[in-house]
Amino acid sequence: MPRILIVAVLICSALFSAYKLISLDGDELAEEISAAKLLEWPDLVPDAQPLADPLSDAPMHIRFDLGFIGKVVTDADAGVISRQGPEYVNAMMLLEKHRSDGIDVDKLLAAVSDRDQVIEQRGEAINQSLDGQLVRLPGYALPLEMGEGGVTEFLLVPFVGACIHVPPPPPNQIVLAQLESAYKVNGLYDPVLITGQLTAQTTSTELFHVDGEAQVPMGYSMQVLHIEPLDEKLASSL
Repeated sequence: MPRILIVAVLICSALFSAYKLISLDGDELAEEISAAKLLEWPDLVPDAQPLADPLSDAPMHIRFDLGFIGKVVTDADAGVISRQGPEYVNAMMLLEKHRSDGIDVDKLLAAVSDRDQVIEQRGEAINQSLDGQLVRLPGYALPLEMGEGGVTEFLLVPFVGACIHVPPPPPNQIVLAQLESAYKVNGLYDPVLITGQLTAQTTSTELFHVDGEAQVPMGYSMQVLHIEPLDEKLASSL
């Protein structure tokens, strides 16, 4: 089937599902919302086999040293630190010491790097079985733009500080929430419970903050039918 036709079918299916919900009267819509499946954030991650720890047999001091060396090399490759600086020089001296002690640190570092790549790939994977499902999901609302009446679009994230104070979580742990009418928030990271149709499709959006702007990838979006403050019991489970 041609790709354009496939996309058209998917769009029509999503619009038809949304129309069915919008066309319900108040009581029917309330019943649909109450019947929506309550998800937890791990539900957004596809099932996968646990990853082996390549350093499981390494002594604790070796694990610590390799973690330090790996971070320094990554920072140097990114231009964060200089290869002539004391931190990088110390890391290279430590690397040579372990090599001279007969430890195959290069093999261990490569294994750690391979595992990190798999972790990154898994963070981009989305759970296609949730596509089009009517669900409820608790989290913290990070507004993309604040208006006088509230927000109509925000990122739902699993923890406070995500995307601003600390790096963003993996794409499959971010949901773009879109509302028909504005919702009043008290500030950043209001705890909320949203209900609506989930779309499992990777996209990205610009997030503006004090230090500038950043492109944030996300694995899901939701047309929100209902939003409410998150009660303390659910909030404590995040």
